[in-house]
Amino acid sequence: METTQERMRNFSNDIKVSLATLILEHSRIVQWNHPGSGIITGSNYKWEPLSIEAHRLQAKLIEDYRHFCNLLRTLLVGQPSQVKRAFSDAEKLVIGTIEQSKTTYLRTTEIALQEAHKCLDNQVALIEHLYDSSEGDHVYVPDTNALIYNPNLEGWDFPDVHRFTIVLTPTVLSEIDQHKVDHRNEEVRKKAESLIRRIKGYRTRGRLTDGVPLRSNKSSLLSIAKEPDFGDTLPWLDPNNADDRYLASFIEVMRMFPRSPTVLVTRDINLQNKAEFARLPFSEPPEP
Repeated sequence: METTQERMRNFSNDIKVSLATLILEHSRIVQWNHPGSGIITGSNYKWEPLSIEAHRLQAKLIEDYRHFCNLLRTLLVGQPSQVKRAFSDAEKLVIGTIEQSKTTYLRTTEIALQEAHKCLDNQVALIEHLYDSSEGDHVYVPDTNALIYNPNLEGWDFPDVHRFTIVLTPTVLSEIDQHKVDHRNEEVRKKAESLIRRIKGYRTRGRLTDGVPLRSNKSSLLSIAKEPDFGDTLPWLDPNNADDRYLASFIEVMRMFPRSPTVLVTRDINLQNKAEFARLPFSEPPEP
């Protein structure tokens, strides 16, 4: 299973493939002198107009790259200004290479592609600046649906995963609290109440916010207190939408564990669809 860093690198590689097709098969750079007095500027080359077919590829590529940048920018929230500046500089060059709307100092399409690929590599490498307290253990982030479906957290298991941490977000804990009081289904209310008692009981093993063991040498439980900041997450997420709050919380966890395989756990088909659109990993909860 991929870590967050590996997932972003693979996303970058997909963009590289499409970019190579656009640049090497459809694009041309020609020499161009600044009009007027014959002065030659630093940008004395320009992109030739693209065909209709190339414009379609270009539109898809710019959409994918902006999606990539939005996710990566969200993961880099809170990093030093030089990290954000390096990200922004690389973003400008790649977007300029995709859009091809301006003059360029690059003499050939091969050089343009090489520079854009280098910028993509540099952007992914910025994740290395992030701290990861887990460093390799799998991290599973369940939604309320998954927890109520299988509340026996000590019995959770995932194929081929030797050690993992279950992370409870404020969004989930708040929703479980609401379910125990006002859910229209009495059975769900009872399950929510039982689940809360179970989670509180784990405090006898230590501080939930520090992490407590579930099964020796197998699994642990961690509760985080930080609510997602919708000013620093994917721009299309709506704070008034429950599924979007889950995704924003999940991205907070991804930021905490960039070098760990981090997976959203849900049975909700709409949440799975949104996670898939956002290129976020998800799985079903273990069977009870």
